[in-house]
Amino acid sequence: MASRRRYDLIAFDVDGTLVDDTVFVWKTLHDYFDTDPESRDMAFRSYMDGKWPYHRWFEHDIKLLTEAGATRSSMLAALDGMRLTHGAIETLTTLREAGARLAIISGSINVVVEKFDLEQYFDEVYLNRIWFDAAGELERWQATPYDVWDKATGLRALAARYQIPMARTAFVGDNFNDVAVAREAGFSLAIHCKSEELAGVVDVVIEEDDMRAVLPYLLEEV
Repeated sequence: MASRRRYDLIAFDVDGTLVDDTVFVWKTLHDYFDTDPESRDMAFRSYMDGKWPYHRWFEHDIKLLTEAGATRSSMLAALDGMRLTHGAIETLTTLREAGARLAIISGSINVVVEKFDLEQYFDEVYLNRIWFDAAGELERWQATPYDVWDKATGLRALAARYQIPMARTAFVGDNFNDVAVAREAGFSLAIHCKSEELAGVVDVVIEEDDMRAVLPYLLEEV
């Protein structure tokens, strides 16, 4: 039986949502490279308390990782234990076949998306990006403008670009940094939910460890 999309624009978080066995890729990397936890916490608190802009927090993380000797090969080694959520590719493929526009709005990094070859499934990808030189050393980087509270701004910007009413948008996430965008979306779901606040905001909490469980909420049979 054919399926029809309920929503024209569907955005996904990455860490803990499309990709499992991590809470945040940044924690996975910092733990692997054994960076200073007090410095990490200071930077996080400075951002959350409004003392630092997001890009300064991001650049502080990059500085810690660079000082710890992070390279392309060692970062990929740090991510080796991560896996796609069960059914992720089938879910993305099914939604695209139904004609939905798909987007990533995430505080993750492009290395994770590239590791799993995910970008091909999405019309837009908003996340942090880092680039390496020919030797695999970190060469340059760019912070996303759309993380935590600003994920909602990213969803609104995409809806405006594609002339899609916000009521026809959906978001799938898992943690506290998805709360603002979950409130903004026309419909929102949490999978692998790690935040009581997010659970209280979304329309549906998915208990199964299978991304295909979101499909009945995002599609309807015709």
